[in-house]
Amino acid sequence: MPPSALMSAMTMCCAVVCGACRTPLRSSWSTGCRKRYAYYLCQTKTWEAYGKSIPRDTLEAEVGDIVKTLQPTQGLMTLAKAVFRHIWEARRDQAKDVVASGKREILRIEKEIECVLDRIMTASNDTIIRRYEDKVECLERQKALLMENTAKQIEPKGALDEKLELACQFLAIPWKIWENGATSARRLVLKPAFTTPIEYTRKEGARTPNLSLPFKALKDVPAEPFCCGAGGGT
Repeated sequence: MPPSALMSAMTMCCAVVCGACRTPLRSSWSTGCRKRYAYYLCQTKTWEAYGKSIPRDTLEAEVGDIVKTLQPTQGLMTLAKAVFRHIWEARRDQAKDVVASGKREILRIEKEIECVLDRIMTASNDTIIRRYEDKVECLERQKALLMENTAKQIEPKGALDEKLELACQFLAIPWKIWENGATSARRLVLKPAFTTPIEYTRKEGARTPNLSLPFKALKDVPAEPFCCGAGGGT
């Protein structure tokens, strides 16, 4: 089997399962009079479909038809970008609140540490001093955790545009990526687009699997124009 055909078969075997027994289909080749033919088949001996071949071109064409239905319109992509920005801004505001709250708590802890240190300076009992020292150590750990958590909330410069561009590039052209034919590209489409494998039977063909959240959200968005509470044309 040519390396490219082998990789393509591996991609399909991981993504497509028998519609009867739900086990991954096995890829194979048969030799005809003039050339070799690629096909898939069920490998569960206890099922009726066991050993019955499905031409590779037929199966992969039907899977491609499913991928083609993922292609959103330009209007939906514009709306998706707006929704993404809205969610990002809401997350940014939430992060700002976390940072502000964290800074206030850090200041409180620092003041408490100063108070405990002052008590250590005036204490003469070794047992009490050790307790104060343990208290300071505990407060320092709390402060370090707060500082770490606060630092994680700070958004890197250009993060929104970078992540938005990458996400929308994929959501906008899944069919074009698939049509390119490269095995790595097809795997890139199938894995994030569907949450379940594609089921295939000889009689029914390929069944549409469960969509991942981004593509499901695009499917659920109404195709007709709409406005949020304002009059038409506003």
